[in-house]
Amino acid sequence: MGIISSMFAKWKKHPQGIGNDPNVQTIPTSSTTQPQSVTPQPITASQRYAELEAELARSHQVANQVIQTKPINQPKPSGGFRKLGNRLIWIGVLVGIPVGIIYVVNLPYPAIRQPVAKAAPLLLLPSNMAIDANFKKGQATIEEARQLIETPTSSADLDRGEIKLKEGKTALDEIPAWYIADWADYSRGYNGWGYDWRFTPTSLQSARIKAGQLEAKVFQEKNAQITLTDAEQSINMAKTVFQQAAKPLDKKMAIQNWQVAIDRLAQIPPQTMAGRRAQQLIVTSTRDLKEVGGLAAGNEKSLSLISAAEGFAKKAAESGRNPPHSITRWTETAKMWQEAINLLGNISDNDVQGYAEAQRQLTEYRASLSEVRVRLQNEQESVQALERANRNLTALWANLPKDGKELNRNQAIGNFSAVNNELEKVKSGTTVYLQAQKVQLEVQNQLKLLQKAK
Repeated sequence: MGIISSMFAKWKKHPQGIGNDPNVQTIPTSSTTQPQSVTPQPITASQRYAELEAELARSHQVANQVIQTKPINQPKPSGGFRKLGNRLIWIGVLVGIPVGIIYVVNLPYPAIRQPVAKAAPLLLLPSNMAIDANFKKGQATIEEARQLIETPTSSADLDRGEIKLKEGKTALDEIPAWYIADWADYSRGYNGWGYDWRFTPTSLQSARIKAGQLEAKVFQEKNAQITLTDAEQSINMAKTVFQQAAKPLDKKMAIQNWQVAIDRLAQIPPQTMAGRRAQQLIVTSTRDLKEVGGLAAGNEKSLSLISAAEGFAKKAAESGRNPPHSITRWTETAKMWQEAINLLGNISDNDVQGYAEAQRQLTEYRASLSEVRVRLQNEQESVQALERANRNLTALWANLPKDGKELNRNQAIGNFSAVNNELEKVKSGTTVYLQAQKVQLEVQNQLKLLQKAK
C-alpha cells in the first residue's frame, strides 16, 4: 500500500501531462486498446487505483507459483551422527586389537603359549581360568556322583549319579592333553608372579581314575539290578505256577524253579544296592518256599546254612582268582573255604534234601580248600627259599677276597651252587618266582665264570 500511496501522490502533484511523465507506467487493457485515430481519454484516480491493485494481485500470484515450483532446501544433516560413528569405529579398533592379541596367545599351541607363560603368564589367564573352572567342576560333580553311586538309596540316586558322572567326565575331558604335558612351564610362570596354581596332573589323573571306578560301579549296579528283577519275576512266576498246578510233578518243577531263582539272588554282589535287596528277598522267599513246599522245600535252617555257605564260597572263589597271591591272601581264602565247609557240616541228616545238597557242595568246597592250601604252602616255601638264597648270596659276596689270586674257586663254586639250589626250590606260580629267576640267572652266570677260570 505504501507504493500505491506514493504513486497516487505523484499523480496528484502532476495533474497535467500524465502521459508524458516517464515515472508513470500505463498498463494496457482491453478497454484502452483503441484505434490510433481515437484520442485517449484521461484516466481517473479511481481507475488508476484499481489497475494498480490488479497488477499487484497478479504479481503476488506469480510469486506464489514460483515459490511452489522451487525445490525446498532440505536441512543438511548435522555432523553428530558422523562423529558418533567415527568414535564407535575407533573404540572398536582400540578394543579389538588387545582382544585379538589375547585370543592369539591363548590358542592351544605350545609354540605360542610357552614363551608367553615364561614372560607374561597373565595373558594366558582366560584359557587357564577355563581349565581351572573345568577342573573344579569335574572334581565337584564327580564327588557328588560318588556320594550318589556308592551309597544309593534308590534307583533315582543311581540315575542322577550317572548323569553327574557324565558331566564331571565331560568337564575333565575339556582339559587338553597339551596343557598337562606343558603344565610345569605354566606353573613356574604363575608361581613367579605370586599366583599359587592348584592344578596338578596328578590330581587330574586321580579324578579320571575315580570317574572310571564309578563307571564300573554303575555298570555293576545296573547288572545287579537286572539280575534282581529277573529273579523276582522268576520267583513270582514260580509262586503262580505252584498255586495253579494240579499235578505233583508240576508243583515240584515250580519249587525247583523257585529255588533256582533264590540261588540267582545269592549270586548278586552283596555290596550293591540290588545285592542288599536280594539278601532280604532270599530270606522272605526261602520262608515262603518252605511254607508252600513242605518237605520239598527243605528245612529252613538247612536252607539258611546252605545260603550262608554259598556266600562264603563265593567270596573265597573271588579272593583266589588271578594268582599268584601273597601268603596273607591265601590264608584268608583258606579261612573262607573252611567257614563254608563248617556251615555245611552243621546240616543234619534228618533233612534229606538239605543234607544231600550239603554233601554235594562239601565235595566241591573241600577240593577248593585243598588247592588253596597247596598254593599257600608253595608260597610259604618259595618265600623262605628266596630269603635264604638272598642271605647266603649277600654273605658270599661280602666274603669274596678283593684279590682274585686269593680266591678259592672250588669253595666259591660250592657256595654259589648252594645258593642256586635254594633258588631251585622257588615254585612257579608264586609271587617271588620272577625275582628268584633273575637272581638265579646272575648266580649261574657267576658259576660259569668261575668254572671257566678254573
